[in-house]
Amino acid sequence: MPKTAVIKPIFQAWYRPMCLYALHYLGDPDAAEDVVQEVFISLWNQDGPIGNVKAWLHTAVRNRCIDQLRRGNKKELPLPCDLEGPISDEEAFDRSSLEARLWAAVEALPEKRRQCLVMAKRDGMSYREIADELGLKENTVRNHIARALETLRENRHQISDLIFLFF
Repeated sequence: MPKTAVIKPIFQAWYRPMCLYALHYLGDPDAAEDVVQEVFISLWNQDGPIGNVKAWLHTAVRNRCIDQLRRGNKKELPLPCDLEGPISDEEAFDRSSLEARLWAAVEALPEKRRQCLVMAKRDGMSYREIADELGLKENTVRNHIARALETLRENRHQISDLIFLFF
């Protein structure tokens, strides 16, 4: 079996969760993507089989993040954390997987609904600002966001209660 056929499904399943996991450490989306891309290059260059791919990716991403932070001469390594204090690597990894499922659900929304939702919730724009930016009526923006949230809530069994943390 060609290497591409083996790596492609792993990449499709784990790229986004690994980027989110790295983001918990690095706090920089571009740096997180760079680390994950390096890890997938390492996976591509592996000669022998890897037993547990999930564990291998998790460890490789964590180690590369720590290496990058050390190279950046940071005196103290940031830990993945939330409002209640530091969280474990496994919890950060689990949250990253949930976040990836949430963003996959958001990306599956119709384009205008997705645009309105992301601009409102991620970018903090008002309905008026979104309407002006997209050339829509303010009420249309309000309806797009309401329907997007309704769709996400209907699919919450796939994305757990994480939707309520973000939206």
